Amino acid sequence: PRLTELIKENPESVVIPMFPQFSDTTTSCCTDDMEKALPHQKKFNYLKNFHKHKGFIDLSINNIEIHIAKYPIDELVISFHGIPERYIQVKKDPYLKHCCETFVLLRDGLNFPNEKIHMTFQSRLGSEVWLNPYTDEFVVDLVKRKTQKEKKFSVGVYCPSFVADCLETTDEIGQELLHDVEEAGGELVFVPCLNNGDAWAKSFAELSKKFFEAKFNDNDIEFSKLFYETNPEKVRDIMPELTPQATPMTKESKRTIKIVFFTLFLDLVGFSIIFPMFPAVAKYYLEIDPDNYFLKLIFGSINALSSLGGEGASGAQMSGIVLFGGALGALYSLLQFFAAPLWGGLSDRLGRKPILLISVFGLFLSYVLWIFSGSFTLLILARFIGGIMGGNISVATAVITDITDKSNRSKGMAFIGIAFACGFIFGPAMGGILTLVNPLDIWPSLEAIGINPFSGAALLAASLSFINLIILYRSFNETRVVKEEKTTLRTANILALFKPLPVKEVNLTNYVYFLFIAAFSGMEFTLTFLAVERLGNTSMDNAYMFIFIGFILVLVQGGFVRRKAHEIGEKKVALTGLLLLIPGLILIGFSQSYFILYLGLFFLSTGSAMAIPTLTSLVSFFTPPDLQGQSIGIFRSLGALGRVIGPIAASLIYWKFGGTYPYLLGCAFLLIPIFILKGINEKAQYKE
Repeated sequence: PRLTELIKENPESVVIPMFPQFSDTTTSCCTDDMEKALPHQKKFNYLKNFHKHKGFIDLSINNIEIHIAKYPIDELVISFHGIPERYIQVKKDPYLKHCCETFVLLRDGLNFPNEKIHMTFQSRLGSEVWLNPYTDEFVVDLVKRKTQKEKKFSVGVYCPSFVADCLETTDEIGQELLHDVEEAGGELVFVPCLNNGDAWAKSFAELSKKFFEAKFNDNDIEFSKLFYETNPEKVRDIMPELTPQATPMTKESKRTIKIVFFTLFLDLVGFSIIFPMFPAVAKYYLEIDPDNYFLKLIFGSINALSSLGGEGASGAQMSGIVLFGGALGALYSLLQFFAAPLWGGLSDRLGRKPILLISVFGLFLSYVLWIFSGSFTLLILARFIGGIMGGNISVATAVITDITDKSNRSKGMAFIGIAFACGFIFGPAMGGILTLVNPLDIWPSLEAIGINPFSGAALLAASLSFINLIILYRSFNETRVVKEEKTTLRTANILALFKPLPVKEVNLTNYVYFLFIAAFSGMEFTLTFLAVERLGNTSMDNAYMFIFIGFILVLVQGGFVRRKAHEIGEKKVALTGLLLLIPGLILIGFSQSYFILYLGLFFLSTGSAMAIPTLTSLVSFFTPPDLQGQSIGIFRSLGALGRVIGPIAASLIYWKFGGTYPYLLGCAFLLIPIFILKGINEKAQYKE
């Protein structure tokens, strides 16, 4: 109220926020509050910074010298309050420049060796990158490096972002940092701010008076004499290097990502639409085509595997009907293992668009075959073609590497993860609904041309692929610039495509992905068994679990990975993701209630959502441009191989030792990729 009265009585009052350097995070908050407090005031007269004010600089120098004369120090740290780097880079906040100017004036004015005066930033908050070096880390490291047994190293800290000591800084520097420095074997001298000293009060009053006399024009010649000039070169020399921000995507790149997203989404809806039908498919073909060679081969292998597994902990042997679905899924993944690097390598040579068109057309043909799969042989042929053509995921991933750079690649890869998650949500849901509609109940005569109870789902999958094909042909623009002078691997030996690339970090990241997917897919495959055995889940209950997993994947990849992965660091996010899988596996392994089960699924989904796109980004970072397709192809194919090996191993362990053991062994197994990933050198990224 008193402030309101003063300004009403003196409409030309001077308002000076008590922050020497301007920042939107501080000064603008003061001006906003003033305007909210006095909404009817037509004009405010602000002096928004005084970081080069002679009184402020000279008295700060005097203050520092008095304290270090009384408490001698070895080196001095000038610590400014930090702000997120984003404010400097995106919002063009002048705060960093003001800090550098203040630092140069203080450093050059002090009777202290320049090389022993350092600039740092304090009070960071959250995971976002703030201005650095960070005061706490810098000072403690300095003390550890300089302290010797015979003499303690002493460092002084002065905070010129304020003219009066605030509780936050007093506690952070005068208490917490003091404690850390003493633990490191050193000493800290905390130099207080100017506070209410007589000299500063007179100087500040003079500043306010001169600003009033200059009619609130801070460019006034007489008023300008109150401020020091700084050498621009000196300021540039000490300007900290900022973390690169994500490069904004062009309209064409955004358009391409949307097309790739839609392509993968439709592919994965078509691929996963069969999942809820596996038991019914097995039962149908056992009834109408029991003597089929391939059907006998699959169930013969399942029986052999059951014998190998022996009696399970629950007293029951493996279910042949359930494992039939796993066999078809393993066939599909095994074919993707071989096809992914082949398609990726061809796209490096021939371009992304022709390979995408060929593979999507092949998927369309596989679904057409499924429509007319009156025999099990035709179904196997349809799945065989679908598995080979489904390897085009590596090409779609390579497209993302073409249109992104290191700063925004994780953002692009997150869209691929979201497409996967959405596909696995909608595909099984649509498949479950379509199992309720049997075309033969309406048109029994169509059985003669191969129409079967699952033709409706196959028709939908074929329609989606055909729409996908048209969109790619009409709207997708080639992203790979094919360079004839580049040589790529040409061989008739498909296995030669898996030869390790001449980049150590690419190969190590591929191994991490393979081991991670093997552990994760083992969980996916045995999860429904565990839920049925312990909680009595129905098919719909199991569907809810996968919908929950997909929902978490979308939230984490779309909300966190897409925005923050590059700021935090892809390797760090991937490591965090792998570590989160461990409590997820433990909780699921011991779950006896829905709460514990879904809590475990939350950790598991979050971890995989963080790991998959960031590992993909790391592979692309380490790979030369002309090998992106092949490299991503090997990466995807190893993931497909993991989806073959993981479920087989996990199911054997489950039925031999019980439901808890696959998850506990999965935790131990995950330590291998975690240690490999920790050893990967992020600085070895490819530089053109």
